[in-house]
Amino acid sequence: MQPPAPTENNPPPRVAFPLGWALAPALVLAGLAGALALAGANQPLFVALNHASAALPPRLWAVVTVCGSVLGAIALLAATIKTQPRWLASTFLAAPLGVLISEGGKRYFDVMRPAGVLEPERFNLIGQKLYVHAFPSGHSVTAFCVAAAIVLAWPKPERRWRAGLIALPLAGLVAFSRIAVGAHWPLDVLTGAAGGWLAGALGAWLTTRTDFLHSPRGARTMAAVALATSLAMLFIDLGQPDARLFRIGLAAWGIGGAAAALMQDREPRA
Repeated sequence: MQPPAPTENNPPPRVAFPLGWALAPALVLAGLAGALALAGANQPLFVALNHASAALPPRLWAVVTVCGSVLGAIALLAATIKTQPRWLASTFLAAPLGVLISEGGKRYFDVMRPAGVLEPERFNLIGQKLYVHAFPSGHSVTAFCVAAAIVLAWPKPERRWRAGLIALPLAGLVAFSRIAVGAHWPLDVLTGAAGGWLAGALGAWLTTRTDFLHSPRGARTMAAVALATSLAMLFIDLGQPDARLFRIGLAAWGIGGAAAALMQDREPRA
């Protein structure tokens, strides 16, 4: 006999939280960040990786890095609200810690970015030139927060490892794009990735303790937020002119996904 579908009065059953998955990636990333800091190889590694990334078109890196913005991530997840609302719910619940890690770290440490330290001819710069608030990388926080939300809230626990094999490399690609565009040091990226994963893990855990955001009513609330932020993408400059058409397409994707979620639960008038 199949269990009843979740409704306003019948929320989905609570699921066991995969603690190993919540901790292992963050510990590995933090360990790599610590080793890099101790080796004192942050600057030379940035130059080597930034030059190696030049083998691929600048427009590609511009597109990838836009996906790591907060607005881009919400737009990407908007299409999943109808089928997997817990993914976006986990991301929203992770936001306070993610903002604290990203913005708090940037203001507290106030590390200069590559453009503020290196001569222009030493590295490739794609998009807006930024000078300050390097540590940690906010895009890396966002990318790994979303990856953790998806992996840890995966609907079939026995297949979570498959989701991890896809989500982790994709998040890593987005994080690496910050080096490719010349905006962040490797230490910024690794630290942001570790912090983002922990934030996403916290968000996923919180969804096992509260039902609102991934209930039908909560899904409508998230869809409304996703619709507003996707519309905002049409007007906000994300610092990558080469990705302008992609940004518009991504905004349309988010608008369509959010609108579909809102229309699905629209009650007919009497």
